Amino acid sequence: MDCDSRCNCKCQLLGHLEDQIMDVLWHSPDPLKPAEVRSRLKGDQAYTTIMTIMKRLCDKSLLKRQIKGKVFYYYPAISRHDHAVQTLDGLLSRLLKTYAPLVSSRLTRLTKN
Repeated sequence: MDCDSRCNCKCQLLGHLEDQIMDVLWHSPDPLKPAEVRSRLKGDQAYTTIMTIMKRLCDKSLLKRQIKGKVFYYYPAISRHDHAVQTLDGLLSRLLKTYAPLVSSRLTRLTKN
C-alpha cells in the first residue's frame, strides 16, 4: 500500500460498519445477498447503506461478487488473517517511513514490558 501519510489513499483500515459486514461474510460458508448480510447485523441500517458499503468493499478488493439471476451474492476476496497482515504491513511501513526513530524506540520499549 503506497501512502503519503496524509491518508489520500484507499487505506485497508475498515470503518465500523465495514468491519461488521466483513465479519458476517468471513463467518459465512456461502456467498450472501446484501439483505442476508443486513439481517445478520445489529442495528437498523438501511438496505441501500449495506449495498453501498458492500460495493465499496468490492472496489477496495476486499469482497467479490457473483450474479445469480438478478441478484448479487458477495463473498470475501481475502481471509481475515491475510487482511490483518496486509493492513498491519501497510500501517507499519507508513509509520516507519514517517517516524522511523520514534517507532523503533517505542517498539523496543513495548517489547520490554
